[in-house]
Formats: sequence, C-alpha cells, structure tokens
Amino acid sequence: MTEEDLDAVRRVYDEWGAGYWSRKFDFYDDAMEWGWSDEFPGLGGVYHDPAERNRRVQEWLRGWDDWRCEAEELIVHGDQVVALTRYWGRGRGSGVSVDTKGAHVWTLRDGKVIRLVIFATRERALAEVGLAPDREPPG
Repeated sequence: MTEEDLDAVRRVYDEWGAGYWSRKFDFYDDAMEWGWSDEFPGLGGVYHDPAERNRRVQEWLRGWDDWRCEAEELIVHGDQVVALTRYWGRGRGSGVSVDTKGAHVWTLRDGKVIRLVIFATRERALAEVGLAPDREPPG
C-alpha cells in the first residue's frame, strides 16, 4: 500500500464528507466490486461496479435529506484499508438526525480499488480483514 493509494482513499472521504455522492473516481478499477454487508437489510451483497453501485447508492440516499460520511481513521492491512467512519444524516420526512459509526473495507491492487464493502459496525469490518476489534481506537 502506497501513500498515493491512501491519498486516493482520503479524496473519496473529502467528497462524501461534503455530501457529494455522484462522482466515480478514476482510481476505481473498471471491474470494481461494491457492496454492503448483510447488516444492511435489502442492500446486502457485493456487485460489480458501476451498474449496481449507482442503483443501490441512490436507493440508500433516497431515505435521507442529507447523508455524509467521514473517515476518522484509515488502517492499512496488506492490500486492504479499513476506514473507521462516522455517518451523519437527517431522515427524509422524519427529520430525525443520525450520528453513528461504521466502517468500510477497501481492497486495492496496482493502485486501483477493486472492491469496497460497507459495514454497519467497525467490529465486523475489522474481523473481515483479520484484525481484532480492540484495534479500534476508544470513543
């Protein structure tokens, strides 16, 4: 994993943290897989990008007036990066605010993202790459 790879992942969170979700980044591999863990009913599963990604991202975003995601920490583990994330959102119609933690597991090869899986819990994401849950920082 190079510093350039990490900078590329950070750029994604710059966009998502500002609430911009439509951009497809140039370091996404053409055959990239994108998915959600089974913690997300109705969205669980990994699919090839871009056809399924766009539909499922839009489906997720439909329930929110505002949805943002920020990486609090990036943990490199071999060819994978675990992003410990924080989500903020406001429910469409209900106006209910959400502020919660989650995680993403990015897999890179030759400077390209070949897979991204979103997890509702940090413990599940860390276990996915073989790291102990106590690796997560407190808070």
